[in-house]
Amino acid sequence: MRLRLKLVSIHFIVLLMLSVSFVVYVPKEAYGSTTTLEGLGDISRYNAVVFGNHKAIGGDIEGAIAVQGDMDASGYTIVGAAAETSNIVGEKWVDEGYPSLLLSGKLKKSREESFIIQNGIVVMTKESDPDRIIQSSYDRIVYKEKLEIDAKFNEFRNIVNQVSKNAGQYKTNTPIPNMSHGIGKDINNPNIYVSSELTGKISVDIRDVFLPNAKDKDFIVMYSDAIEVTFKNGSILYDTNNIGKATDIVPTSQPYSPNSPFTELYGKMIWVFPNAKKITTEGYGVVGSVFAPNAVLETKGGSINGQAFVGAVQQTGGFEFHNFKFNWKHWNKPSTGKVKIKKVDSNNDNKKLVGAKFKIEDLNGKIVGELVTNEEGEAISKDLPIGNYTLVEKEAPKSYELSKDKITVKIEKDAVVEIKIGNKKLPDPMGKMKLVKVDTGDKNKKLAGAKFHIEDSNKKVIGELVTDEKGEVISKDLPIGNYTLVEIEAPKGYELLKDKITVKIEKDAEVEIKIGNKKLSDPMGKMKLVKVDISDKNKKLAGAKFHIEDAKGKVVGELITDEKGEMISKDLPIGNYTLVEIEAPKGYELLKDKIAVKIEKDTVVEIKIENKKLPDPTGQFEIEKVDDKDSELKLKGAVFQVLDKEGKELSRLITDEKGKVISNQLAIGKYTIKEIKAPNGYMLLRDPIEIEITEAVKTQKITVKNAKHNWVIPNTGGSGTTIFYVIGIMLMFGVLYFCKKNRIL
Repeated sequence: MRLRLKLVSIHFIVLLMLSVSFVVYVPKEAYGSTTTLEGLGDISRYNAVVFGNHKAIGGDIEGAIAVQGDMDASGYTIVGAAAETSNIVGEKWVDEGYPSLLLSGKLKKSREESFIIQNGIVVMTKESDPDRIIQSSYDRIVYKEKLEIDAKFNEFRNIVNQVSKNAGQYKTNTPIPNMSHGIGKDINNPNIYVSSELTGKISVDIRDVFLPNAKDKDFIVMYSDAIEVTFKNGSILYDTNNIGKATDIVPTSQPYSPNSPFTELYGKMIWVFPNAKKITTEGYGVVGSVFAPNAVLETKGGSINGQAFVGAVQQTGGFEFHNFKFNWKHWNKPSTGKVKIKKVDSNNDNKKLVGAKFKIEDLNGKIVGELVTNEEGEAISKDLPIGNYTLVEKEAPKSYELSKDKITVKIEKDAVVEIKIGNKKLPDPMGKMKLVKVDTGDKNKKLAGAKFHIEDSNKKVIGELVTDEKGEVISKDLPIGNYTLVEIEAPKGYELLKDKITVKIEKDAEVEIKIGNKKLSDPMGKMKLVKVDISDKNKKLAGAKFHIEDAKGKVVGELITDEKGEMISKDLPIGNYTLVEIEAPKGYELLKDKIAVKIEKDTVVEIKIENKKLPDPTGQFEIEKVDDKDSELKLKGAVFQVLDKEGKELSRLITDEKGKVISNQLAIGKYTIKEIKAPNGYMLLRDPIEIEITEAVKTQKITVKNAKHNWVIPNTGGSGTTIFYVIGIMLMFGVLYFCKKNRIL
């Protein structure tokens, strides 16, 4: 009896052990947690992203993991940093509604060992857990389509590739003494340290690494284009006290401390291996994040203290991913500064210069910005990544020399570098004007004694000219620009010039202006023209144009009546003149008769001239009515209304045998044509036709198409519509009976 009980107990224990080896362990605090998924999360939420398969025998990952391929995990723990233990190396993992495990492939266990998910939501496809390893004992599962999950991995890969590309652009030519792999400041961004001795090799062995103090720096970038990378037994040492020597070993197995000087280092350190096919760790504690999207990570113990982005993982030897995050926010927005320029007169710092235009070039000569000074002579750049830049003036302030010197500027973190730049004023370009005064009737007759004022653009008198016996005078040097000559005293016996003369002075030029004066004539008089409608003498006519001809038939003037129908001539020598109308007021006949006018001394002779109104212009239209399918088929009997713009009916038109009808003569304007009766067998035209009668076309032709209707009209004398009435009454009684039966009414 005892033996049998003992055998049963052994079988039970074995069965229990087998069961435990397959179970997914869920800690007490995870039960009852929400399964609400906030999303798949961004790249910063994952301790490791594996673009291929992940096989793990022993070990753990303290943070969340994303696996695009298949996952084979035995004796493995996910989000170990979610547990309430004191031996967590990285930051504590907190459930914020994002996956602790994101799986696109399938999960299996090749060994009879435990697989533990400490907390969080598992996101996978419905095909990801064929052996129900998770489903049998874990209920915080959200299923997604593989297409959606793979899209997230594509997003991650693009980000990793961009980081690799950007990291490969950092270069240094000033390695720091006592530090490993030629680490030094980037030539463009002194806030970034970058290695210089890990490139150009097929394989790289990394042992002890000596790092400079990075407290005031953004990142330490370790970049290699090697195909194979091995982290051999060794340590990473840090210049904690900034003494020029790395003497302190960076711990990779001690409990997490937010105040440790090394905690910040984990987020700043980055290992970038874009070409690597294989990365091996031999008990090595890698400090910082690893970007190797094409590499298989083979571990033989050790840890990565940061995020890992790899092609595949063969995790053995108790290897761990410690939950430290790369400083994504700072990487995506690197340290910046600005440059501010102040543009002044080189001889007077208080004179600020507007309109100076500079381009900002980086060390490669690429234009990365532009500055244009404002009214205060100032301009400030946008945020620029820290480093060295060159300012090149491409447009000087007006009237100033262009600066030929290129100005070097060093942009520093969170600083505004201020530069005062002086420009030398250009000498004012000068020119002159030469005035020649002549008789308007005899250009060879030069006139002395004409006196002019020279006014600048502000109408300020800045000079005076008086013609000599040759009728000439030359001004002093004048700054280039526009000037006005105003005659203030005419030559003796000549009329004073009323018009102001505009002169443009150009650089190093002498502008010659020949100005004629009219000799004072015999006694003068004027004529006043009044233009009226012949039928309504109170209606004054504007726009009548007349030539004034002297006794010899020479045109000596022109008159155009204003809105009052009036126009007064200039002074005319006394004598006989003829008025010839060359353009009638709009809508009036041109006057054929010439009108004789006698000008007398110091008088204004008034002449009232009448014009006859032209008949109002008219036009008409012709409608042609045709079948819409066959334009050769003309339609008789269509009746149209002709409406004016107020909608008043003016006439009705009926198409003849040829389908045509012509309207009466209509005044210029807009009309509406509305079909009120269609030809027999045709549908009535729905839309009215809008038309405008203009002077340009005497008869407008309109083709109107009508469609045949398909109605079938019952023959009279037969049953007619009676049968329809009978059917309607029967349907009505049927509805009433149905409603009563169902007690609807």
